[in-house]
Amino acid sequence: MKQRLIQLLKAKHMTQTEFARHLGVTPTYIGAMRKGMPKERLKVVFDLFPDVNRDWLMYGEGEMLVASDDESPDLSKGYVVPMLPVEAYAGCLQQWSRGVMLRDCEKVVSPVPGVDFGIRITGDSMEPEFKDGSILFIKRINEKAFIPWGHPMVIDTENGVVVKVIYPAGDSVVLPDSPMEYIEARSYNPAYPPFLIPTESIYGLYRVITGIRQYSTI
Repeated sequence: MKQRLIQLLKAKHMTQTEFARHLGVTPTYIGAMRKGMPKERLKVVFDLFPDVNRDWLMYGEGEMLVASDDESPDLSKGYVVPMLPVEAYAGCLQQWSRGVMLRDCEKVVSPVPGVDFGIRITGDSMEPEFKDGSILFIKRINEKAFIPWGHPMVIDTENGVVVKVIYPAGDSVVLPDSPMEYIEARSYNPAYPPFLIPTESIYGLYRVITGIRQYSTI
């Protein structure tokens, strides 16, 4: 079961450290597994990955993932994706990773295919490109393989969630460690200065694929 769980995490682009946080255990938990895991922790796994084939995970039978009618996109309306029940702050941070399950997410229609989530943003630091209250449609990237520098990203960190344009920290920045242990987060709004984020504090990077602006009728 341990090897299948590792295979599942790779397919979902989730690190063992991030998975351990959801499970409420230490990052060494998976490596220490021998046969399986208690029922209460299996429930967390199935809540976190509702499309995983239970027989495959527990017994190695069948395919890894199963199709879910509830999550099939309605092509007559668009592409249905989970709407994260948090906001990405254009300026400050709000917690995301801890405790967010797909079952807790409402659904939102994306105007384009190939996205993982929708998330609303708050603040004006990413204006004029992204207005306060806009919904961004995002897709997780494998930051160990390639990082699209210069693009807007939703960054999930141990201190919360923020939407910024990211760049590698330059050599001119005085840091105690190597520059690549930090990324530089910049705003579109020039009133907000850039800041550094330690890469070790990052849970996940999500590329902004597109966004829609919602208007109030009041």
